[in-house]
Amino acid sequence: MKKSIVFLVIAGILLFAMAIFADSPLVLWQFFGVGSATQTIKTAYTEADTFYAIIRAAEQTYGASVDVVPVNWGNYYTILNQALSSHKAGDIDIMHVEYLMPYAKAGLVANISNLEKVTGIYLNKIIQPQLLDAVSYNGNIYAVRWDIHAFLWDINKSEFAKAGLLDKNGNPIIPTTPEEFINEAEKYKAATGQPFVYSDNGESTPWEFYSWLLQNGGQFLTSDGMKAGFDTKAGLDVLSFMTYLTTHGLANFSMTVPDESSALQNGKVASIFEGTWMVNQYAHSMGTNLYVTNLPTLYHVGPAKVWANSHSFVIPAYLPLQRQIEAYKFLVDMLKYNLYWGNTGHIPVVQLSQDQLDYLLNLNNGDRHYYEDLLKEGTVLNQPFAGDPWGVILPYFQQAFLGKATPQSALSQAADALNRFISQQQ
Repeated sequence: MKKSIVFLVIAGILLFAMAIFADSPLVLWQFFGVGSATQTIKTAYTEADTFYAIIRAAEQTYGASVDVVPVNWGNYYTILNQALSSHKAGDIDIMHVEYLMPYAKAGLVANISNLEKVTGIYLNKIIQPQLLDAVSYNGNIYAVRWDIHAFLWDINKSEFAKAGLLDKNGNPIIPTTPEEFINEAEKYKAATGQPFVYSDNGESTPWEFYSWLLQNGGQFLTSDGMKAGFDTKAGLDVLSFMTYLTTHGLANFSMTVPDESSALQNGKVASIFEGTWMVNQYAHSMGTNLYVTNLPTLYHVGPAKVWANSHSFVIPAYLPLQRQIEAYKFLVDMLKYNLYWGNTGHIPVVQLSQDQLDYLLNLNNGDRHYYEDLLKEGTVLNQPFAGDPWGVILPYFQQAFLGKATPQSALSQAADALNRFISQQQ
């Protein structure tokens, strides 16, 4: 009798918990900020406004509202880690693909492949199949990929024209070697007295290094992913090139994002390296004077590669199965509007019809010159350890850029620092 009572109590508790989940809206965590309540998927262009417009469209398809929680970007992963440990995260949580693997290995995020089987909704019918490898571990998918984003080369064509750096069609002449890049930079500085390119003092500079390192046949991590692999001749060549630019006044890799953005738009610099997430904002202020392309391929020892990452969405593994299913279904409904995430400058990941592709490529007077190359060349660092490696190496690179360390010394110190960092994460 006592066992029957205990069983009934437990069953009642479970049913009560399921009822609470069933009646409560899904909660989605994101770090894009608070977006407009009135912009539509056709009119929004900033990350926050576009994201909220997509959520509203997906809610209509899903048939229920979703609570969107903006979480501070600066310490997002610290907050997420604590929330996953205490079972208080969102039902859907944004995550960079670069950081996914440790979460999948630890069993912290739901196995999406299982949800595919339960629902009969398979991502390889929706997302470009080759893009699912980066969110897979041991043959199973652990995140719903949302975009490809990267660092691009944003060019002010009027400034390039001052140094004769436009071709007969009025498009920028893209250098193909470090020497050609330096030559263009020197021509521009001679014509205007201004630096040729800016980049910000955050993670972006190591991303540029990473891109050119791969092009030069190098590797950022060793084959097992647990040690720095860039303290080599390939790495030294790249860092020496970047240091030459900064120490000769041809570049500044220590800018703030607002300052470099203002300089690009106001003709105080010829170009900047900046993310896909800024393309539409620049296009709205610069019009046809903006030309956006992939980070240039300057080395030809390795494959043509550039740093890339992706926003994706994960579902906590601790959620009841039915809640996981509902979260997955909403993400599938979001993917129906993934094309419009391209309004920001990011690359959508869904399979596009020709009409949809034409829409994307014709945005902002057709400035998505980087679309096809980024799909082929974008390379995500699927690191097997937790934490941010880029912030670890940046201070040492900056010492070289400021002329306070030799490139070799900066490279070796950066590698040692990263090795210490990785060992601490194990």
